[in-house]
Amino acid sequence: MWTSIINHQNHHYSLIFYFIMILFTIIISCCFPYVSCYSNNSTTSSSPRLLCLPHQRSALLQFKHEFSFQKPNFTSYRRFCSRYDQYSFYTDIFESYPKMKFWKAEKDCCSWDGVTCDFKTGQVVGLDLANSWLQGPLHSNSSLFKLRQLQEINLSFNNFSFSLIPSEFGQLSRLINLNLSFSMFSGPIPSEISFLTNLDSLDLSSFEGYDETTLLHLTKIDFTNIIQNMTNLSQLHLHQVDVSSSIPESLANLTSLTSLQLGGCGLHGKFPENVFVLPNIQSIHLPCNYLLSGSLPQLIEPSNSLRRLVLDYTNFSGELPETIGYLKSLNQLSLRNCNFVGPIPPSIWNLSELTYLQLSSNHFNGHELPSTLGNLAKLTALGLDSCGFSGEIPPSLGNLTRLEYFLLSNNGFSGPIPASLGNLKQLQYLVLSHNGFSGQIPSSLGNLKQLQDLILSNNSFSGQIPSSLGNLTELKFLDLSFNNLGGAIPSFLFMLSSLNLLSLSHNQFKGSLSIQNISSSQLEVLELEDNKLNGKIPQSMFKLVNLVYISLSNNDLSGTVELSKFAKLVKLQMLWLSSNRLSLTNLS
Repeated sequence: MWTSIINHQNHHYSLIFYFIMILFTIIISCCFPYVSCYSNNSTTSSSPRLLCLPHQRSALLQFKHEFSFQKPNFTSYRRFCSRYDQYSFYTDIFESYPKMKFWKAEKDCCSWDGVTCDFKTGQVVGLDLANSWLQGPLHSNSSLFKLRQLQEINLSFNNFSFSLIPSEFGQLSRLINLNLSFSMFSGPIPSEISFLTNLDSLDLSSFEGYDETTLLHLTKIDFTNIIQNMTNLSQLHLHQVDVSSSIPESLANLTSLTSLQLGGCGLHGKFPENVFVLPNIQSIHLPCNYLLSGSLPQLIEPSNSLRRLVLDYTNFSGELPETIGYLKSLNQLSLRNCNFVGPIPPSIWNLSELTYLQLSSNHFNGHELPSTLGNLAKLTALGLDSCGFSGEIPPSLGNLTRLEYFLLSNNGFSGPIPASLGNLKQLQYLVLSHNGFSGQIPSSLGNLKQLQDLILSNNSFSGQIPSSLGNLTELKFLDLSFNNLGGAIPSFLFMLSSLNLLSLSHNQFKGSLSIQNISSSQLEVLELEDNKLNGKIPQSMFKLVNLVYISLSNNDLSGTVELSKFAKLVKLQMLWLSSNRLSLTNLS
């Protein structure tokens, strides 16, 4: 009896142990990457080593041998819509390496860098060769098109030598994501691209072509077909593709659309307003479509989807709606060089997520900059050139401590610059030219150690240049011309080793010119005309060996000048010495 009980208990414990081991196996497989409970049926080099199919490995190796590997220099190519966003571009183009160069025939191709395989079948379903130094044309008979199971292709930022985009891409019917951007394709985009009805993301963006032969083209019919056939699109990026047509109203039917980027496409006609209120839209980017018109709609309710709205250099017009303040998640708003009119709605200054705000060169009514501007504490760039502002800059601007670019030229501002600008210690560009600012230049500007451009020209500043500006060791451009500044020109300006341009013309500077400690100077442009300088031209000027342009006209300089000494400035192209009391020698 006891034996029976013991055997029964042992059997009971065995069952418990068995179920515990099963549960333990499930937990382990879910927690570690090598066995997944939540598989998406694909694997990359970080997943278990699976043997890929031999014919697909062979096709990939053939594809590798179709190209040479050479690191591209994309900085030599013109960027799309070059007037747009001069301060930034794609940084990832410099983080590149030749992925395919390290593919080895003896290794499982599912472990190769850039290759993704289906977890169950071993089929190659993804190919990511972005920034991979590919050099040479992509031909229509490329072995790439043997990989019919591909769902994702990324060939961006390579150099395909301005070859045509092969129509064979249209045969890869399983494609979900296709990215051929900035890879030196040219000519017409094949109509077969519109056959890819499963696409979620299409990016054919291009650099600006040198001429007609290096442009990418998309016919109006194919553009319409892409929009009508690819109903699942969430991303449509065609920067600098020559479309030269209107935008069909059916664009507003793409309810999954999150990102629309059509900069510099030659679009014209009226932009469909309903696109702005698509339920999932996050980015609308349309700069440099000069004939594209439209207006911003009144929003019915707050929206948290739209994060980026860029309409620079378009023909959008009308008033900005007060309901623009409903876009609570907006972090980039750029409306430069449009035709917007009326007042800037106060609700803009409550968009606390903004990091980039550019409203320059519109036709807004005259008004003052509100103190609520200080609420935009996340701003890194603020462009309000030619916006019709007047009054004084509010001290609350000093709250924008992340600001790197501040452009406020061509307005009607008056009064002093608030000392609080000295709080903006990340500032690199400060442009306040062509206003009516007065008083002294605040010494607090010397706190801006990152400053590269300080442009205060065409104002009514008076007094002397504060000595604190000698702290601006990163300064490249200093333009204080057309003011009422006086006193002696400080010698420390010539000690700023990064300075390329110094313009102090049309002021009241007097005394002799003192140039010292200039051995490391990068100065190329020196503009001192129309002041009250006297004495001789200092011999130390001839140590400014990088000078290209010198203007000392309309002063009271005297003495003898040996032109042969200027000849030592081998880069010098322009020299202005007129309306002084100088005697010139060595004229031959």
